[in-house]
Amino acid sequence: MSYRSFIRHLAVKQNKRKATGSITKKRQSGVAIITALLIVTLAATVSISISTQLQLDVRRTGNLVTTDQAYIYSLLAEKSLQVILQDDELRNGFIDILINEGVAKQPLYIDSAFISVEVTDLSGCLNINALIDPDGSTDTVTEDRLNALFSNSGIANNLTQAIADWIDDDLNNTIPNGAEDGYYLNLEKPYRTAQLPLVSISELRLIKGFEDSKTYASISALIRGNYDQISERFSGPILCAINTNSDTPININTASIEVLESIQPGITQAQLDDVLQQRSSGALTTVPEVFTTPTNLTTESNYYLLKSKVIIGNANKVMYSIIYWNGTNAITLSRTQRTL
Repeated sequence: MSYRSFIRHLAVKQNKRKATGSITKKRQSGVAIITALLIVTLAATVSISISTQLQLDVRRTGNLVTTDQAYIYSLLAEKSLQVILQDDELRNGFIDILINEGVAKQPLYIDSAFISVEVTDLSGCLNINALIDPDGSTDTVTEDRLNALFSNSGIANNLTQAIADWIDDDLNNTIPNGAEDGYYLNLEKPYRTAQLPLVSISELRLIKGFEDSKTYASISALIRGNYDQISERFSGPILCAINTNSDTPININTASIEVLESIQPGITQAQLDDVLQQRSSGALTTVPEVFTTPTNLTTESNYYLLKSKVIIGNANKVMYSIIYWNGTNAITLSRTQRTL
């Protein structure tokens, strides 16, 4: 190979090296750009995720603070009712409202909170837990009254035995319509009887005979109460479940027409009108003679249902409290955020 050819060969190889180096540099530059873009994308994704989580945490914390504040306002409503009951003058005015209107309502505004307070008299309803006496036997007077109430409401008059079996502490079926564990454990979704008083009236949905939608609709009307066109007053709960070991007498002054009719089967419209007229003129102090079975009847109240609804911003909290008045002090027996 001549010197000139050798020089030309070196020049060609040098040019090839330069071209390859240039391509390699370009490739490395492209990889660096892509890597940088990936890092920026990941950083942006992490930043957005942290920001979103922070916003959720702030909102969640705000909701917890608002919920706690609403709960405090509900406790304030409880305390207000207890103060009213413990003051003779305030209590008398409050009872007059319950007798004439059936319900005591009061809207309140505190700062940015709206508080709706509604009080009804549980002493005017039939306490389903009174069906079983403390010794475990069935209270026949309460049984007759419940049967009359169910019959007057168009409900099959055979449900009290199943209720009694649900509450009592034995496993013996009451003939012919009772039901104990043997019945409930054979259902598609089995469970056992409570063998305790009902904590909430909604437990009736678990008891034999109340699973029917038509029956439940009738029971719901008894639990909610309604506006009576004859007396032009709201009747509070007609059927309730107060968990107490003592008797729960029915207050004639605040009992609805449905309860009065179940207390005294066969009572005439004229007799009912007379009772309503007497108590609208002033609270009765004695049980009228028209009620020939005055067992567990009274003219005073001991149990009240307080429904407090608190709205703060988007938070909406409802609480039910049962207040017991023993003639001296008022105490809270139970409270729940479930629907009764």
